[in-house]
Amino acid sequence: MNEIIVSDTEQQNSNSAWGEEYLKSVPEFAGEKKLVNLEEIANLCSFENTMICGHGTATAGDGHEIVESIFDEGVMGFASDQATPDENTGAIGSTDLTDNTVTLWSSLTDSKLDFSKMKGQLDNWRHRDAKNIILMRFPADYYHVNTLVPDERTKAYFTIHKDQNGLLRNYVDRRFIIGNYSTDTGQVELNPHFEPDISGDFKKELDERLTKAQEQTENRYKAYEKNNYKYNQDDDGDNVLTINESENDADSTTSWDDNEDWE
Repeated sequence: MNEIIVSDTEQQNSNSAWGEEYLKSVPEFAGEKKLVNLEEIANLCSFENTMICGHGTATAGDGHEIVESIFDEGVMGFASDQATPDENTGAIGSTDLTDNTVTLWSSLTDSKLDFSKMKGQLDNWRHRDAKNIILMRFPADYYHVNTLVPDERTKAYFTIHKDQNGLLRNYVDRRFIIGNYSTDTGQVELNPHFEPDISGDFKKELDERLTKAQEQTENRYKAYEKNNYKYNQDDDGDNVLTINESENDADSTTSWDDNEDWE
């Protein structure tokens, strides 16, 4: 288990996600709001084989309306004005976590969960000087490693539902959201929809999402092969698409992105 360091100073069913006994132990502020110090999230769930990411949003004060919306809907996948719907799901928005989240810690690369260091990152958030940072925990088991397409790697962490305009959009599943860190108070407001355990129906749903992402990768590779392309490593060890040597000039290579669609 990863070592946890703290500073010197410091499910879809919202009624059952955290557990009634735990919620009773957390002081209430402003009605149903549940606040804990940053390091206390270590007591809420396991961080074995996981990564913690942050998404900066809004300013303090009136910005809390946005935080509540994210708790209810999830973090919206990044989408440019020219975004087109996904051909498989019809949803708009990226399913690449790196488009709108920052990795704060990963058990795969960091042996110690240092909340003092994390607090420094959160209190000095670089993007738009955000005062509210959404904290999310993602299990590494659902990171799709056998693909070069970023959207496919983290697709299992996303769910799809309609936005306020009735458009299908990709959202980070709200059950991965631990809560919101406020730089004004130094505390985390817990998300009532967070699921501390990956089990039951939630696990089944994640298994299905990962399988779909893997199938999407497999189907694309089959399409590459059908069109006489395959992956080879270049001199730098990078994977590049190359013309199948049995059908074409062996020296021909492409510079096309792995997102290229094939019929």
